[in-house]
Amino acid sequence: MNSTAILFAVFLLFAAVEGSPLYNKGRCRCIGSSADFIHLKRIEKFEVIPASPMCQQIEIVVTMKDTAEERCMNPKSKQAQNIISNLLKKRSSQK
Repeated sequence: MNSTAILFAVFLLFAAVEGSPLYNKGRCRCIGSSADFIHLKRIEKFEVIPASPMCQQIEIVVTMKDTAEERCMNPKSKQAQNIISNLLKKRSSQK
Protein backbone atom coordinates (compact mmCIF):
# COMPACT_ATOMS: atom_id res chain seq x y z
CA MET A 1 0.00 0.00 0.00
CA ASN A 2 2.78 2.45 0.88
CA SER A 3 4.69 1.71 -2.32
CA THR A 4 1.54 2.40 -4.34
CA ALA A 5 1.09 5.78 -2.64
CA ILE A 6 4.75 6.70 -3.24
CA LEU A 7 4.53 5.61 -6.87
CA PHE A 8 1.39 7.71 -7.33
CA ALA A 9 3.06 10.75 -5.71
CA VAL A 10 6.10 10.39 -7.99
CA PHE A 11 3.80 10.16 -11.01
CA LEU A 12 2.03 13.38 -9.98
CA LEU A 13 5.36 15.11 -9.48
CA PHE A 14 6.53 14.17 -12.98
CA ALA A 15 3.25 15.33 -14.46
CA ALA A 16 3.57 18.71 -12.71
CA VAL A 17 7.19 19.17 -13.82
CA GLU A 18 6.39 18.24 -17.42
CA GLY A 19 3.72 20.94 -17.65
CA SER A 20 5.82 23.74 -16.21
CA PRO A 21 7.78 26.10 -18.48
CA LEU A 22 11.49 25.52 -18.94
CA TYR A 23 12.35 29.14 -18.23
CA ASN A 24 10.57 31.81 -16.26
CA LYS A 25 8.44 33.85 -18.63
CA GLY A 26 5.59 34.10 -16.18
CA ARG A 27 5.00 37.79 -16.74
CA CYS A 28 5.12 40.54 -19.28
CA ARG A 29 8.50 41.93 -20.31
CA CYS A 30 7.14 45.45 -20.71
CA ILE A 31 5.91 46.66 -17.36
CA GLY A 32 5.05 50.31 -16.89
CA SER A 33 5.38 53.02 -19.51
CA SER A 34 6.46 52.43 -23.09
CA ALA A 35 7.94 54.82 -25.64
CA ASP A 36 5.67 56.19 -28.36
CA PHE A 37 8.58 57.24 -30.59
CA ILE A 38 12.17 56.04 -31.03
CA HIS A 39 14.51 57.33 -33.77
CA LEU A 40 14.73 54.66 -36.46
CA LYS A 41 18.49 55.15 -36.85
CA ARG A 42 18.97 54.06 -33.23
CA ILE A 43 17.02 50.78 -33.61
CA GLU A 44 19.04 47.62 -34.17
CA LYS A 45 16.31 45.03 -33.61
CA PHE A 46 12.52 45.27 -33.57
CA GLU A 47 10.75 42.35 -31.87
CA VAL A 48 6.98 41.83 -31.66
CA ILE A 49 5.91 39.47 -28.90
CA PRO A 50 2.32 38.28 -29.33
CA ALA A 51 -0.11 37.94 -26.45
CA SER A 52 0.08 34.64 -24.59
CA PRO A 53 -1.47 32.98 -21.55
CA MET A 54 1.40 34.41 -19.48
CA CYS A 55 0.97 37.98 -20.77
CA GLN A 56 -2.31 39.09 -22.32
CA GLN A 57 -0.88 42.10 -24.16
CA ILE A 58 1.13 42.47 -27.34
CA GLU A 59 4.62 43.72 -26.56
CA ILE A 60 7.16 45.45 -28.76
CA VAL A 61 10.77 45.28 -27.59
CA VAL A 62 13.33 47.40 -29.41
CA THR A 63 17.08 46.85 -29.05
CA MET A 64 19.10 50.05 -29.38
CA LYS A 65 22.19 50.13 -31.62
CA ASP A 66 24.53 52.20 -29.48
CA THR A 67 23.84 50.71 -26.04
CA ALA A 68 22.26 47.29 -26.80
CA GLU A 69 19.59 48.38 -24.30
CA GLU A 70 16.15 46.85 -24.69
CA ARG A 71 13.30 49.34 -24.56
CA CYS A 72 9.60 48.76 -24.77
CA MET A 73 7.56 50.54 -27.38
CA ASN A 74 3.85 51.28 -27.18
CA PRO A 75 2.22 48.84 -29.66
CA LYS A 76 -0.64 51.30 -30.21
CA SER A 77 1.64 54.19 -31.17
CA LYS A 78 1.56 55.44 -34.74
CA GLN A 79 5.28 54.75 -35.24
CA ALA A 80 5.00 51.14 -34.05
CA GLN A 81 2.00 50.54 -36.33
CA ASN A 82 3.91 52.00 -39.31
CA ILE A 83 6.99 49.86 -38.62
CA ILE A 84 4.87 46.70 -38.34
CA SER A 85 2.97 47.41 -41.56
CA ASN A 86 6.24 48.15 -43.42
CA LEU A 87 7.81 44.93 -42.16
CA LEU A 88 4.73 42.95 -43.23
CA LYS A 89 4.85 44.54 -46.69
CA LYS A 90 8.55 43.66 -47.03
CA ARG A 91 7.91 40.10 -45.91
CA SER A 92 5.02 39.60 -48.35
CA SER A 93 7.00 41.05 -51.26
CA GLN A 94 9.94 38.69 -50.59
CA LYS A 95 7.80 35.55 -50.96
